[in-house]
Amino acid sequence: MKKKIIKILLLAFIFRFVLAFITWHPDLNNHVDWGIRFWDYGPAKFYTANVWSFTWPNQPPGTAYIFAGIYKLYQAIFAFFWKINISIPLFPSNIVTFLEERGYQALLQLPAILADLGIAYLIYWMFKKKKKVKLGIFGATLFLFNPIIWYNSAVWGQTDAIINFFALLAFVLLLEKKLMWAVLALLMSFYIKASLLIFAPVFAIIALRQKYKLTEIAKSLAIPLLIIGTLTLPFSRGEPFGWLIGIYNKKVFIEQLQVITANAFNIWAAITGIHEQPHTLMWGPLTYQVWGLIIFGISLIYPIYLVFKKQDHKSVFWALAIISFSSFMLLTNMHERYLYPLFPVFTILVVMDKKLLPLYWAVSGLSLVNLYHFWWIPNIKWLINLLSANDRLLPRILGFVNFGLFVNFYARFLRLFKPAKL
Repeated sequence: MKKKIIKILLLAFIFRFVLAFITWHPDLNNHVDWGIRFWDYGPAKFYTANVWSFTWPNQPPGTAYIFAGIYKLYQAIFAFFWKINISIPLFPSNIVTFLEERGYQALLQLPAILADLGIAYLIYWMFKKKKKVKLGIFGATLFLFNPIIWYNSAVWGQTDAIINFFALLAFVLLLEKKLMWAVLALLMSFYIKASLLIFAPVFAIIALRQKYKLTEIAKSLAIPLLIIGTLTLPFSRGEPFGWLIGIYNKKVFIEQLQVITANAFNIWAAITGIHEQPHTLMWGPLTYQVWGLIIFGISLIYPIYLVFKKQDHKSVFWALAIISFSSFMLLTNMHERYLYPLFPVFTILVVMDKKLLPLYWAVSGLSLVNLYHFWWIPNIKWLINLLSANDRLLPRILGFVNFGLFVNFYARFLRLFKPAKL
């Protein structure tokens, strides 16, 4: 079985890495620029520089480290092939040209591709530990070859897999009662991108209910914070944590679209349409943003209560799945990619209960169409025309369909964890 999981991971890697050289989303232009200019400006001036080829950095320092590191890797690989090219006359020079045109962009997708494999291995490991190796193999395979996963990392080239790997690792470690490592993994997720702050309450409740000694809690916070602080010093050139809070407040949380829906097929797309509109618009007595926060807050009450009462794997992963799906469906300013956090935990739930598989594929299929919308890769004319017709009526309908799938998912959750059972 060990050889089987290695073969699956290797096949998934090769498949993704080939795709990475074929195309990538325009978002990668930012990543290319940030990685190069990190070395031009230096970390101390990275967030204050005014000259950028596309958009200024609006993500935490962890993202900058990744893109800058990949640029150095690209330079080393290119230099290696260049040396071969000038040393061996028969060496095909078009390989060097190909690397020059596509190499850096493809390598920028490597961390997300490896994170996909990491998530799959964590899923496998959890079930292997319970002596359910076949279920672990099934879960890893289901996750790796779900089109929504490889389209995100290897075609689009986004970093969602990276932060989700660290978040899933954090909860796996926490459930193993390895608090310090769990805290470090979760902080690394936040240090790369802040999207999964929605998981923080669940993490905190589990940690508190595990009843660690104060000395263990202090150590488990101090060492990860020391690591984060040390990583931040090249940027801050002084006290790191105040600087880091400032970056999150001024760059990460503020410099975003701030719209009702950013191409997410959710309840707000169903109600208002897919076109960008500020979420500060009024809907009755409140803004769309406030309505989203209120409804989302209500949706969290029961999963948070469940985790407070029970900290077993099934309860925790159901709670995380509900939070992921609820945030995408009910909050404003959601991008099409922001449903990704659902899929690692949803995959785990499917392995636990295969009756969820039809719903899993329905949500995955609709999410794949959502990712395709507005980018149109590959170019499928009839589908583009269908999604664009009548002022983009179909995306609005799909928003209602997606909301229906969410209601079905939430209803299953409530039936499974009735208050009387807790």
